[in-house]
Amino acid sequence: MSNLHVLSTERLNKLIDETQLTLQELKEEVVRREHLQQEHEIKDLDHHMTSAEFNLNSIKNFIAYLLEESKKNK
Repeated sequence: MSNLHVLSTERLNKLIDETQLTLQELKEEVVRREHLQQEHEIKDLDHHMTSAEFNLNSIKNFIAYLLEESKKNK
């Protein structure tokens, strides 16, 4: 005889309710973690954009320097 046959219908319904509640809580936790991950990636994106802007300015300054040096040598 399986364990399910030993449980009353009332107890089975209670287990179903508890399982559904736990499942809902797990789904909410997954959504919460996904949002946290997205926020983290957005913060990283801001850092990468700042770094890219700094590198671009460095390249511009270097090119301007090369152009000035080129003009001096003519």
